[in-house]
Amino acid sequence: MRNEKRKNNILHISRTMDIGGAERIVYQLSSDLKDEFDSVHVASTGGLWEPKLEAQGIIHHKIHDIDSKNPLTVLKLLLTIYQIIKTNDITLVHTHHRMAAFYIRLLKLINPKLVHVYTAHNVFKDKLSLYRFSLKNAYSIAVGQAVNQNLKDDVGVADSTVIYNGVILKQSNRQVDEIMKFDGIKLGCIARLSEQKGLTYLIDAISLISDENLRLFIVGDGELRAELENKVKELNLEDKVTFLGYRQDIVECINSFDFLVSSSLFEGLALNVIEAFMNGKTMVATDIPGINEVVTKENGILVPAKDARALASAIESLATDSTLRTRLAHQAKKDYEEKFSYPLFLENYRKFYQKLMGDSK
Repeated sequence: MRNEKRKNNILHISRTMDIGGAERIVYQLSSDLKDEFDSVHVASTGGLWEPKLEAQGIIHHKIHDIDSKNPLTVLKLLLTIYQIIKTNDITLVHTHHRMAAFYIRLLKLINPKLVHVYTAHNVFKDKLSLYRFSLKNAYSIAVGQAVNQNLKDDVGVADSTVIYNGVILKQSNRQVDEIMKFDGIKLGCIARLSEQKGLTYLIDAISLISDENLRLFIVGDGELRAELENKVKELNLEDKVTFLGYRQDIVECINSFDFLVSSSLFEGLALNVIEAFMNGKTMVATDIPGINEVVTKENGILVPAKDARALASAIESLATDSTLRTRLAHQAKKDYEEKFSYPLFLENYRKFYQKLMGDSK
């Protein structure tokens, strides 16, 4: 992609570089495709990924929260992003948030040669007029078919490209002692503890399961942690639900689970599902766009969203049938390798970037 006449410098803009699927994607793109560019920059409020960005030689610019509606903050952000682009001779900006796309849409009025790529990580039904304005003259990428349909039907984007998210996790056969000391069926849930993930319905489902030989382990943190922990106490489920918090050893956790569950209410493309499939585990998941293009009846079990009883029934089915778990898990691993593998994810983005920068020379 590089050439002697023109430097190609990329800036990724994310709301944070903390816990979250989109943030992980930003880190993966900026680090594993850094050789495609002369310099790689990330702008965000910062977070857990910052030290790793620095270790990869990627420059992080700390900015105000791009989701802020304060007029003074909006003006400061516009000026800050303008200075980052100008000072670092940025030729391509890749935004990962709707408001980030809005700022670049405005800055392209000053610098029309700036190439703008936007990745839609979720389905949005609100603020569509602003969304439509923000994506004008941008190259749009959807993380899945549901997101792509949202861009086409609701935002009016005619030529968006689908690139499925891929995740890379270290290879390990190890397990987590805290999980393995439980002798029964170990059910895992990897999720941000937020309303989107539907964890209240999952806890209700666990309360409907009488089998004491099953325990739910929740990996993740978020704004609803205290509320969810209180719910577990109120339902007397302390012996059936364990909160493990934010973990670095995700692979080891997945290795320790018999199968996993996702109770999300909406998704762009669920990375926790891809992580499970990558490590050869099947899953019970809600039948929603963004999940049902990954989880099928051949590799898992789908249930209606917000239906604790259906969720409980599906969990019990997998918990009591090891042959079914093995068959679904085998297909899950195969589907991951054919459609959602990390090398495929990187290659698709590499080709996308190369085409854009080649066309802009």
